[in-house]
Amino acid sequence: MTTMKRLTWAVLVPLASAFAMGTSAAEGPIEPNYAHVDTERWRCRLCPFELANPNKATLTVGAIQVKDAHARFGRDDGLTEAGARADSSLAYLRRDGDGRTIAISARRLGLDSRALGVVVKGNRATLRLDRREIPRNVATDGLTPFKGSSQLKLPDDWVAGFDTVDMTGLGQAVRFDHATERRRTAIQVRADPRPEWWVQAGYSRETKTGTDEAFADFLYQSTGLPRGVGFVTDEFSTSTGFERDAFVLAGELRNSRFQNRNRAVDWQNPWRGPQVARGRVGQSPDSNAHSLTIVSSMAIGAKTTAHGTLTWGETRQDDVFEPYTTNSRLVLDPLPANSLDGRARSFAGTVNLVTRPADRLRLVLKYRHRERDNQTAVRTFMPVRGDAFPVAPVTSRAYDVERSTTQLGLEYRIAPRVGLGVYGDSARLRRAPAEVSGNEEHRYRIELTFGHRHGLRGTLSVEAADRETSTFRNTTSNNPLTRRYHQAARDQRTWRARVGYAFRAGASAQFTAECRRSVYPESVLGLLKGRDCSRGADIAFAPTPNIAVTAFYLDQAASSATGGRVGFSGPEWRYGTNDDTDTAGVRLDVEELLDGRLELSVDVVGSLGAGRYTTETAGESLPFPDLVSDLASIDVRARYRLRNAGALVFQLRHERYTGEDWALTDGLDALRNVLAFGNTAPRYANTLIGVSFERSLER
Repeated sequence: MTTMKRLTWAVLVPLASAFAMGTSAAEGPIEPNYAHVDTERWRCRLCPFELANPNKATLTVGAIQVKDAHARFGRDDGLTEAGARADSSLAYLRRDGDGRTIAISARRLGLDSRALGVVVKGNRATLRLDRREIPRNVATDGLTPFKGSSQLKLPDDWVAGFDTVDMTGLGQAVRFDHATERRRTAIQVRADPRPEWWVQAGYSRETKTGTDEAFADFLYQSTGLPRGVGFVTDEFSTSTGFERDAFVLAGELRNSRFQNRNRAVDWQNPWRGPQVARGRVGQSPDSNAHSLTIVSSMAIGAKTTAHGTLTWGETRQDDVFEPYTTNSRLVLDPLPANSLDGRARSFAGTVNLVTRPADRLRLVLKYRHRERDNQTAVRTFMPVRGDAFPVAPVTSRAYDVERSTTQLGLEYRIAPRVGLGVYGDSARLRRAPAEVSGNEEHRYRIELTFGHRHGLRGTLSVEAADRETSTFRNTTSNNPLTRRYHQAARDQRTWRARVGYAFRAGASAQFTAECRRSVYPESVLGLLKGRDCSRGADIAFAPTPNIAVTAFYLDQAASSATGGRVGFSGPEWRYGTNDDTDTAGVRLDVEELLDGRLELSVDVVGSLGAGRYTTETAGESLPFPDLVSDLASIDVRARYRLRNAGALVFQLRHERYTGEDWALTDGLDALRNVLAFGNTAPRYANTLIGVSFERSLER
């Protein structure tokens, strides 16, 4: 922890000195006593542009019609069912003559993605209230023979089988929705007792409910489980800050508590294999975390600024352990403890220094340090495989991690519109205990920016990064030839280019390209190499002041190669992935049509994605079926302003989607040793039509 102490003093001592200097400086030259003037009864009499309409309200009332029901079409707004539903929105603003304001915003009130916000602001205090509901719909065509949420039970006349062909009762499977709903409520209060001081407190609660899909197994027999989701997260925060001239100091205390209402999923065994009546698997445990953060910034002279952030945190988890197995036929030693009694302390610190030693030169220095001290006890457990037989004892590991990064950047302005930047950083990572106990990484980047007064602008950069590793220690049961990609030695090269031009005729164009290649030279098994590249273009054109056209194109491609083997020698097969996504779109905006009353926008977007996966062994290529994602959509929005201060709003959205996914089985019994959900790849063509009336009131 000596590094943490040095970093803490390196940040706090200069800030305390700057605070003292700022205080003493105020005692020198005579300055106006603005801080001592009571402005509570002041009135604004020279700002009629703000008080002419102190009360404003906009009310929107309408309806939305969805042609067909499909989960993916309404995955983020809740429009998963066919038919019509009401929708409305409200925006209200009240401003008093003494500066107090009340703002209310309510959007999408008829949908599952509704949001509400209230802000009450006075001269020295502010109150904020936010409420959001966030749906996530994945599929509605899943089938399951289970009933219940955390206690899953099969039909009474269920007959188990050695495979899905022998099972009877699959015909009683019922549909369920693979979907969740987040509801988040937050309240925040801020007070400014003095012009340079502020105090703030807040509370938020987020709940997540619904049904998720999971799999569990008895040896080689896998079972799909529709498990219930019931998460609750409460967060409390309080903070205070001081700001005077170029000096800022703020601190925050935060506590977060996570609760899972479903501690475990218990299900009835549908198989005739292992003589186990029920299975059980633990879910995400309850946890508690709290932290203290100090943020500060200051000016050192006229050309240098410094910024620092320090965060101390602690996380606890002490849920009761589930038993090794539900198989009562196995005689096992008792668990080494009743609960985890887990505790991990952390520290994160960052110091930034920006200075301009010369008019054309800018220097950026950044130092970051992260620590995690895991104080959880190390224990030995006796795991059971497939609830059928015990395996060799396994000892838990409490990993400690320490990472330090130093970054240096030099930016030099060669000409009025040409700049050159040289950047470098060095990172040091230590883990204890681990197979790879440390990494050293060095990264260098050169960037050229240029521009021309006639509209040309661009950026070109190249980057090289090399990561070294410590000697591998074979401390686990993993294959010693396998390296985890985030710990393995790596050589990485990246280049980026962005060129744009602004034409005088109201048009502009920009082209971008980027490519990154990674090679893992010491990895015999596991990830061997990877490549990520993208290219794109953006074009904008405004032939007249009331017409604008924009278009874009983006191509993203990623590939990788992984070596694998069952034994402890070189690779026996190579697994290759190739993912490619092409996306293009065009948007038209037209204003002031029909005597200036009509506004129209049209968006057209198309995206085609493909994933190709191949296993090569003994000179033979064995491809998987391709993954395909094909999307095309058009979104039309029109707003017609009526003569009575109202407006009609029209929306039309048509979306067509086709997907191919070999992981979706299209049937409960498609695989003999898997009781699946029977999902099908999403395919639909759906249309949404919305009509609403908007009314604005001012007084």
